[in-house]
Amino acid sequence: MTVAPEQFGHWRAFEEVAETLQAALEVLGHDVVRTQNVFPRDRRSIVLGANLLPVFGGVAPPDEAILFNLEQVADGSPWWNPQYLLLLRRYPVWDYSRANVARLAALGVDHVQHVPLGYVPQLTRIAAAPKDIDVLFYGVGTERRERVLRELRESGIRLEAVNGVYGAGRDALIARARIVLNMHVYPAKLFEIVRVGYLLANRAFVVSETSTEADVEQELAGGFAVAPYEGLCAACLQYLQDAPARERIAARGFELYSARRQSDLLAPALAGIGAA
Repeated sequence: MTVAPEQFGHWRAFEEVAETLQAALEVLGHDVVRTQNVFPRDRRSIVLGANLLPVFGGVAPPDEAILFNLEQVADGSPWWNPQYLLLLRRYPVWDYSRANVARLAALGVDHVQHVPLGYVPQLTRIAAAPKDIDVLFYGVGTERRERVLRELRESGIRLEAVNGVYGAGRDALIARARIVLNMHVYPAKLFEIVRVGYLLANRAFVVSETSTEADVEQELAGGFAVAPYEGLCAACLQYLQDAPARERIAARGFELYSARRQSDLLAPALAGIGAA
């Protein structure tokens, strides 16, 4: 994947997906290397963050590369532009969301393989720590999100809201949080499986805004709390008073997500490209 970390600090949002795909491919018997800023010519590349490529004129993946789209196909997203759509039309495409697949087809990208994201044991790595944060939110700040965060602050709880924190720093915050809050940024309201899946893999208790992807929510039902946008603050305050419920739901979330093995989800896509 070609990115410039000094200019695009959020490239690290792709790290867990890259680790997950690598581990699952190795389970399926493939030799895998994970690279940044290079496309090895002797291997078939799976490109994460291809939405950044139009920014770098003249940079293009090899013809046989697979573009794994992790962006929501949504009005208001800064990543949906004619240049990125041209890339998606030229290459094999994988996408984590059925809703995205349908929307891409309507935009003329009708060769997309649905590849759900799932679990590998390497994701479970956050050690337990004393809980001194009531609610943690991490992600890009928007006015829509800030309204809920403001309501939480005014309730008097200890809220931690950060942006651009990844890896060990983010994991340390997750370990300290009683609740991790997931809110949408785009009107499409697709379920943020990249974010929530990692939390479930580490037995975190999640309050998530209701999404438009009922199939994913049903598959993981009982593994995290769901509330409409207007009820997110109330849901957080309710669960802060119910530690047994948080523990029970977090345990169920790990049980459900760890059964969603990435190798099983990836195998059909590999068969589809003749690589299995």
